[in-house]
Amino acid sequence: MERIEERPQTRADLTVVELDGEAVIYDEMNGDLHRLNPTATLVFSLLDGSSTVEDLALDIAKAYGMPVDEITAQVRELADRFAASHLLIETEPDMLAEVDGDDGA
Repeated sequence: MERIEERPQTRADLTVVELDGEAVIYDEMNGDLHRLNPTATLVFSLLDGSSTVEDLALDIAKAYGMPVDEITAQVRELADRFAASHLLIETEPDMLAEVDGDDGA
């Protein structure tokens, strides 16, 4: 899985609908549909590019009274999954092709 180390940020071009604490995300760029559980929805909503994974995990751990190490691992795993699914800035399929040297032809 691809690891996003800095300050992960969700792509602005995604269509996100939240209902009862869960989100459905449609990625028109590649036609993918993603359904997030409440925990993943919370993390996804916080990935605005202003905080590191560690900062987010610390805030979540404090808010829910959970161990910081456990929450950090979970937030990191979710950010990695979002990156692998091309839901974060700089993980879009076209950008990855350019990085890999593939011109799409």
